[in-house]
Amino acid sequence: MDSESAPHDRTDLLLDAVITVSRGLDLETVLHRIVETAIELVDARYGALGVLGADGRIARFLTVGLSDDQITAIGPYPTGHGVLGELIRHPVPLRLHDIADHPTSVGFPAHHPPMHTFVGMPLRVHGAPFGNLYLTDKRGGSDFTAEDQRVLEALAAAASVAVENARLYDVARMRERWARANDRISREVLTGTSPGDVLTLVGSEAREVADADVTAIAVPDPTTGRLVLQSACGLGAEAQIGAVLAAEGTFTALTFRTGVPMVTDDATEDEHASLSLELPGRLGPLAVWPLGESGGARGVLAAARVRGRPPFSSVVVEALGAFAAQAAVALELAEGRADAERVVLLRDRERIARDLHDLAIQRLYATGLSLQSVARNAAPEIADKLNKAVDEVDETISLVRTTIYRLQSNDRPGGAGARRIGLRSRVITEVDAAVTPLGYSPRLRFEGAVDALVPPEVAEHVVAVLREALSNVTRHASASRVAVTLRVDGDVELRVSDDGVGVPAGVPRSGLRNLAQRAEELGGSLAVEPLDPDAERVGTRLVWRVPLPADDALPS
Repeated sequence: MDSESAPHDRTDLLLDAVITVSRGLDLETVLHRIVETAIELVDARYGALGVLGADGRIARFLTVGLSDDQITAIGPYPTGHGVLGELIRHPVPLRLHDIADHPTSVGFPAHHPPMHTFVGMPLRVHGAPFGNLYLTDKRGGSDFTAEDQRVLEALAAAASVAVENARLYDVARMRERWARANDRISREVLTGTSPGDVLTLVGSEAREVADADVTAIAVPDPTTGRLVLQSACGLGAEAQIGAVLAAEGTFTALTFRTGVPMVTDDATEDEHASLSLELPGRLGPLAVWPLGESGGARGVLAAARVRGRPPFSSVVVEALGAFAAQAAVALELAEGRADAERVVLLRDRERIARDLHDLAIQRLYATGLSLQSVARNAAPEIADKLNKAVDEVDETISLVRTTIYRLQSNDRPGGAGARRIGLRSRVITEVDAAVTPLGYSPRLRFEGAVDALVPPEVAEHVVAVLREALSNVTRHASASRVAVTLRVDGDVELRVSDDGVGVPAGVPRSGLRNLAQRAEELGGSLAVEPLDPDAERVGTRLVWRVPLPADDALPS
């Protein structure tokens, strides 16, 4: 009675197993159920399922029957050597009395529990190899039977359908997440959100859709061209935003330079598969996409999982490429908006400068002439006051002209100024940079054709002297006003005046000596003197003067 009921029991058990395996939709759950069900069907002590990667080797290894401590002690999972690789090379069922007796056996690693009897079953999905099912140590010490093999073959057929359904379900869920993420990113891009915020959103959404442990987006520094981490998500990488990535020898550097995506299932096997970041643990699957097309990449998007996790599927890699394209569009639109805003600003500046020149200066000039006319016929004391007023008007006209140049100093793309920044612009930049440490804006005045007459080598000295002079005022003068004048006529004269305490005794003069040496090298001179010796605050006037090169020495 018992012998007759055994086949029926095995059939009922198999039917239950098929239903159990087919019930799951999550691929990870389905794979574990396959191993657990196989162990129960053939009464094995240990079971494992090796999922094959694109290279035909074991990319994932799921085990049942080993404790966490045993798995840790054994070390890295197998990749397809020995008996396990035999089923990869020859995908047909394999039964063994003792694993060690097989010609391809390479033994077990240290701390691995002893195993003897063995049965292996290949798994196929749509006729293509998917992985292999490995069962060892049949309870009771007997060998696995032909009946066990047939039961596993039936389970493998059911598992094939279950795995395919689970994969399709995973892809459908991933595409749904991808569509939602794409919608969120598109809205942010179109509403003009800042590029930094868009890149952060792209990295976050890419990490969720790709089920990655870390994502990172790097863009080139505008000055050095080196890749700088713009946004990061996962594994604590957020703390490293702003880090400069390696210039050579990594997937990120190669992808940025070539514009070719890089994908690997195991980053530990390729010395170039690195993110140049300090991350806990080692990375396994890694994908890096350029932001933009080959030859015009605006940065890179990288996504990675820790070692031991499944590789990125082709659909996930496709999604990462789409996220990279969205990031590139966000950067390009931001650049276009910045250009448009710059054009509007330049037009406004030109209009204001034109109005100042055509209206304000002409009225001031007419006012000055009127005051001069009145002064000629006025009493001496009134004439003196009127002449001082005329001088103030002249100085105001000069300041307005300097302001006009400030408004017009931005170079147009492709113009001559785009190739070389003029001395006026550089002086303005230095003066503007001094505003914060000083606490107020220095007065700035230009006289003469500064950009046209001062050669580049002299301009370098002028900028350096101005920077040092303003630094001295900031550190030592305690001044409330500073005036800077750059005059170009037969020579170049830089004058920096303040109303401070003068040059204190005991202050090192090394900086002034350097300025004097610069003047001497060009055949000029440096003078540092009190601005008003009779005043309570004597102030300081620094005059740095050098001759202009002869006409035949000027560049044509």
